[in-house]
Amino acid sequence: MTEPTETPAALPPESPEPERPPAITIKPPSPENMWAEIVIALNYLTRLNLSLKVEPKPRLIRKAMMWFPLVGALIGIFGASVDWVMSQIGLPGIITATFAVISMLWATRALHEEEFASLANQYGQSFDKEQKIGWLREERSVRYGTLAVILVIIMKVGAIASLASNELVFQGLIAACCWSRALMVVAAAWLRPIEGDPVADHFLQPPALRMILAVALGVIINYAVLGSDATMTLITGAITGLVVALVGASSLRGYNGPLLGTLQQVVELSVLGMILAIQ
Repeated sequence: MTEPTETPAALPPESPEPERPPAITIKPPSPENMWAEIVIALNYLTRLNLSLKVEPKPRLIRKAMMWFPLVGALIGIFGASVDWVMSQIGLPGIITATFAVISMLWATRALHEEEFASLANQYGQSFDKEQKIGWLREERSVRYGTLAVILVIIMKVGAIASLASNELVFQGLIAACCWSRALMVVAAAWLRPIEGDPVADHFLQPPALRMILAVALGVIINYAVLGSDATMTLITGAITGLVVALVGASSLRGYNGPLLGTLQQVVELSVLGMILAIQ
């Protein structure tokens, strides 16, 4: 007789391993928060004064800097549209370019020009103190900031007037206004906000992810309007912005409104200059 074989005991069913949460979770903003962020960016960078239902929280204000490149592109479109309208009337290029610059000054309340003038005054006064002498020891009636703003406006008018066509004016202003404001976000995320400055106290430091998204938005818009030529303008603007940030931060030990405004103005001019060189 054959001996009965023992049947192996049934093993208990293996319990499924608990799902591990992802290392990085990205929660898309709600439509209400997204609109609030765009409104914050528009109200700061332009003369628009859109209202919100509730006072935005500080974290929402920091995140709003992501939309700076988009608002910059809209400012560029507005200035280029004024240039196009004036050119249809038959005005010469130097006049249409002047109207384009004036329209952008009006749309932005000359915000960055004022900040640029503030930083130019600061450096100019420190230079005078180092020299320890002044012209006949008289108090200056024309400040360095005024001269700096005049120079910037002249260079902008000349650059826009030298662009070969209305299409190139649209491309140049959109690219320059967009990329210069994207790099403002990079500087704010990289440098320490200086306490007591209204701009630094307001925006503090944007989250790293929002800074990356701002750069991505600026790159996409530049390639959309300039095509392959965007590579040179992006690199030129990035190098210029890095130099301004390093020079300013070395003395300020952080960032403030004047530094961001100066960076925006200088980068905008450098991008326009590169477009002129490759047109």
